[in-house]
Amino acid sequence: MASERARILGEEADLIPHMVDRLAREIPDAAFCMLPVTDESQQTSYTTVTYKHLANIVDALSWWIVRHLGHGTTGQHGDNMDVLTYVGPNDVRYPALILACIKTGYTLFTISPRNSQAAHRALFESGNCKHLLTSDPMPPAANSIIEAVHPSVWTIPGMQELMEQQPTQPTPFPFNKTYTSSRHEPPFIIHTSGSTGLPKPLVWTHETLARQIKLSTARPPKGVQSIDQLYYDARAISSFPAFHGAGICQYLLSAVALGSTVVIPASQGITTAQDVAAALREVPCDVGVLVPSIVAELAQNEQLLDFFAERLKAIFYLGGDIPTAVGDRVASKIRLHSQWGASEVGIPQQIVPPELDGGSGCWRYIRLHPVAGAAFEEVSDGLYELTIQKQEDPTAQPAFTIRGHDDPGRTEYRTKDLFERHPTVPDAWAWKARADDIIVFLNGEKTNPISMEHHVVTQNAGIISGALVIGAQRFQAALIIDPAAPTTTTAEQAALIESVWPSVEEANRVAPAHARVEKSMILVADPKRPLIRAAKGTIMRAASAAQYAAEIDKLYSDAELGVLEEDEGFVPVGTTDVMAVKSLIKDRVVSIVGEQKGGSLDESTSFFDLGMDSLQALQLVRALRRGLYLPGLALSTIYGNPTISKLTNAVTTVTDVPEDRLEAVLASYTNLVEQIPVPAETPSATLPFDVLLTGTTGSLGAALLSSLLSVPETQIGYIYCLNRRPDGGKAATMARLSSHPNLDRVSFLHADLSTSALPDLARALAARPNPLLVIHNAWPVNFHLPLSAFRPALSGVVNLLSLCARIEKSTCVCFVSSVGVTLGLERGPAPERTLTLDDMTGYSQSKYIAERLCEAAARRFGRVVDVRVLRVGQVAGPAERERVLSTWNASEWLPSLVVSSVSVLGCVPDDLGRFGKVDWIPVDYLGDVLVELSLARYRTQGERSVSVFNVRNPQTADWRSLVEAIVAAAAGERGKKDVKLVSSAEWLARLEESIDEPGQNPAAKLVEFYRHGLWGPSDATRGGELMAVDEAVAASPKLRTMPPVRPEWMRRWVEEWIAEKEEGAGH
Repeated sequence: MASERARILGEEADLIPHMVDRLAREIPDAAFCMLPVTDESQQTSYTTVTYKHLANIVDALSWWIVRHLGHGTTGQHGDNMDVLTYVGPNDVRYPALILACIKTGYTLFTISPRNSQAAHRALFESGNCKHLLTSDPMPPAANSIIEAVHPSVWTIPGMQELMEQQPTQPTPFPFNKTYTSSRHEPPFIIHTSGSTGLPKPLVWTHETLARQIKLSTARPPKGVQSIDQLYYDARAISSFPAFHGAGICQYLLSAVALGSTVVIPASQGITTAQDVAAALREVPCDVGVLVPSIVAELAQNEQLLDFFAERLKAIFYLGGDIPTAVGDRVASKIRLHSQWGASEVGIPQQIVPPELDGGSGCWRYIRLHPVAGAAFEEVSDGLYELTIQKQEDPTAQPAFTIRGHDDPGRTEYRTKDLFERHPTVPDAWAWKARADDIIVFLNGEKTNPISMEHHVVTQNAGIISGALVIGAQRFQAALIIDPAAPTTTTAEQAALIESVWPSVEEANRVAPAHARVEKSMILVADPKRPLIRAAKGTIMRAASAAQYAAEIDKLYSDAELGVLEEDEGFVPVGTTDVMAVKSLIKDRVVSIVGEQKGGSLDESTSFFDLGMDSLQALQLVRALRRGLYLPGLALSTIYGNPTISKLTNAVTTVTDVPEDRLEAVLASYTNLVEQIPVPAETPSATLPFDVLLTGTTGSLGAALLSSLLSVPETQIGYIYCLNRRPDGGKAATMARLSSHPNLDRVSFLHADLSTSALPDLARALAARPNPLLVIHNAWPVNFHLPLSAFRPALSGVVNLLSLCARIEKSTCVCFVSSVGVTLGLERGPAPERTLTLDDMTGYSQSKYIAERLCEAAARRFGRVVDVRVLRVGQVAGPAERERVLSTWNASEWLPSLVVSSVSVLGCVPDDLGRFGKVDWIPVDYLGDVLVELSLARYRTQGERSVSVFNVRNPQTADWRSLVEAIVAAAAGERGKKDVKLVSSAEWLARLEESIDEPGQNPAAKLVEFYRHGLWGPSDATRGGELMAVDEAVAASPKLRTMPPVRPEWMRRWVEEWIAEKEEGAGH
């Protein structure tokens, strides 16, 4: 077939449209490409586009262009050209439009839909382009272009229309130009990546294409094989988009000139390895032409790699680099080759000497055909820049015909790509880096960090002395900043990042999506290890990055786990509640793409139709890893399931793993506690206490801080508030306090207890003379999550206990536990001691394990560390507004019940099942109680047991006494609704009937809890038993005198919930 094609095309250079027309006449049924087609049942099959089809599509589009836009004009040397731009789906219309534009006198500019609006404007202006062609439905990128440049917009015929008109065969469009007269005219324009600023257009000519074909078909030297020959008459499945230079070469060169058939995998966004695999199941292929990120996916999935090895003879990757370990793993199963090319040069023919055909590490080395004119010039120790030298016969050198270079008359093109020589094989080279500092990400996207670095440094003169963007072989960029003044504490580093962040946001706005830096990806350099600079003052990139290798690895690792930045209001939901999962996914997608784009999101809308790009998909998967507690959730799962419905179905099949049984987890963490060194005994505590308080950004944490500040300084000295937020939680905490107390004795610290025992903080605490009181309040609150989701919190308990033992001073540790650990009791009130229970949610199991860890710590070093458990019942909203502004979280079970009763159901249940005796404590009162219990002189020096206090309101109220307040609030100024009292069975039935509107019906998300946890069969035996509180009442004056929940409190809480719901609906 290759010889037949050579005969048809001939040896003389020709224009591509003539070549396609000849192939359509001579071998009309030969395949040009294979496209995915999805039917009404969402089943995907593949249809073959033959050369006859292609020629007809080109003619149909040519007539369409002339009918709507008239004929274009292009000067003999490509000057004064009429330019059209197209953005559409990844299908045959891209190459067909290139050919149709050639026939009608236009030039097609194939711009990347992923460009920023600033880049779109620059490209349209440079090409003097006024027309945008697009498809129906219009892709989101087209809207971005329209907003940026306001072109005239034209919708071209759809693929179905173009294929269905095939039997009628449109009248051939007349095209009489010759190669000789048109060789300098441009068939299409592509552009640079924008890595050195804004992207620049690169104008290819017909002569460029002719030289590329000659380069690809040149006979290889004796004794070596050409990689290009593997394309001859082969089916090549490609992950490159059709607007990309490599994609265009696949269609117009590999297919037309070499006879390969391009297979396009179905994809709902960015193509993944799973997309390619799905296509391979339908269409047998010979070779894969893939971006590096797909190769990386294969290395991580052995089953997928084995499948590719069965279905393909070879894989070629280009557009970026891959780590050695990744390539070695893939190459151990399937023939793998690196290919090199550049938009400014083309894709030189690559040859493989026998020494590189197999063997470990051979896949990364290239050797270029001699006619390419490649030369490697050493620029530093062991690194060589690839240059293209103009030959005496340059007819196989596309580089010297591409316009857009600075010097069109040059005889050399310096690629700025740096290579490393093979240690033993002559003329074999492995790509290592870019001389101009371009960062090549793992997905093949590129960016030049210089403009961002310069902007950040310039805008922060006097604050930072240098900035370094990194990201090679990663999926996204990160930024290291060099402080001008020493910053040693976590708080100082967080403040520096906040100062710099506005300038980073400004740089992000003009950067392509894949090159933007998130706030969580900023690293502050250690003053003892500043960024390394050359003699002339410039930052030495490789050396600077190398000295921060460990910190960089952790930065990216933490980002993958989604543990860096807490989002205000972000509540993990796990994977057991389908409706909660759907709600979380929708919230995260809208948060990422923005309200304007996300407003139209429903369960079947593709995230990528909303304009989600690769970096935003990465942000989504990280949020879901944390929100669903699925640390192994793959980015490809988002790409393969880009709707709420599909993604929910994909993730809710995950269940808790066997090794997360309660007994196994308890044993493993207890073992860690028992490994903590026993500290030396210290003198008895003398007031005042310094306090380490964790988790102050929530209602209870803020109330605890308020209560601590109200204690005289003779009892409470300095207070350290520990939170995971970059500012140490200060802003969120202060927003919950109604007054602004004196914070001279308060510090807010940023730290993650789950990953570190905070040695620096331990040293600082040990240096202070006062004894230490630790109140550990931080805990993820979610009743849907499995036990495995709370492993980081359990690690935090171990690390906190380790910190307390290490400072070797009199210390009291108070762990804030939950009434949930008592709900597994068969009978009797829960005693004030640690328990042995089984029937609990993952949340309660985690609190129970934490209690047992406190017990183990008391046994191990209780003579030095006083360990207490404060087991808290139902926390209500504040009774008073003088100190705490917090409202009762409307997403909890009781507020959700009340809001749905008032706003949706029109009725309220007449009982609360197992919680019928109302023993709630207002959060502001609870803060005072817990501080009193923490300071109480309860135990004698030298005990080795944990002290447990059950904390609930000792004065109970009856639920029916509060229902009148709910009815009054519903009928009041805000509610204006009638609510009646019904049985719990009727209320639950009404809720189940109204479950289709979870956005307006918050109780719908908790229907399983109400059915089984509130009014389940066990309420008869456990509903009336309240926790014993004798010890707590004896130790806390505030608890002894606390009144029962009052109707006026209840009415105010209900009015706040109604107001919050109305405000949410207004947005």
